[in-house]
Parts: sequence; structure tokens; C-alpha cells
Amino acid sequence: MNIPFEIPEVHGGFSESKGVVGIEDEFLVFQFQTVTLGLFKQDPETIKIEIKALYDLRHERGLVKDKLFIRPKKLQLLEAMPGKHSIEIRLKVRRKYRSSALILVDTVRRRLHQ
Repeated sequence: MNIPFEIPEVHGGFSESKGVVGIEDEFLVFQFQTVTLGLFKQDPETIKIEIKALYDLRHERGLVKDKLFIRPKKLQLLEAMPGKHSIEIRLKVRRKYRSSALILVDTVRRRLHQ
């Protein structure tokens, strides 16, 4: 189950990243591509974060888009993702993927508390 997401404020708002997030074995896997000024595409990237390296994953409902908040135990993991992140990564997810996002959050939280 992969959930499409976007990170709109990359490079001071000149770029945005779009991709998918899902679970693969014991990892949360992000596959994304960053586009600058709507024209210049960077090479696609894949980042795997071990689920046990996360402090928390939560979901927040929105009118048009929901948000997933991913909080790692080590702040260095924030640097791997595009955009500026203070203590957690914020992904925007379209409302039609809400049920999949909730399943992802539940699955990750269960694995964190095993």
C-alpha cells in the first residue's frame, strides 16, 4: 500500500516534492521527485527509515488535504527529506487517501509498540 504525498514548500517555495510513502519489511519507504519552478525535475529518490527509528507518526484531517506527521528519534533523519523540517516531517495527503493513511499510521504505531 503506497500513499501519494506532496511537500509543497521546498527551496523556499520555488520547488515541490511529490511521491509515495509505504511500508516495506521494517522500513517506512519514501519515493519522491522534486520539481523546481514546475519545469526542472530532479532525479527520483528513495529513502528508507527503519520504523524503530521513529518516535511517532500521526494523522491530521483537513478540508481538502490531510497531513501525515512523521517524527524521528534522531533529527538527522529530517535532513534526508526535501524541505525545511524543525522536529517532524509534514506530508500532505489528498483526502481520498485518508483511509489508507490511517491504516499506515495504525500499522506503524503497532510496530513501534511491540
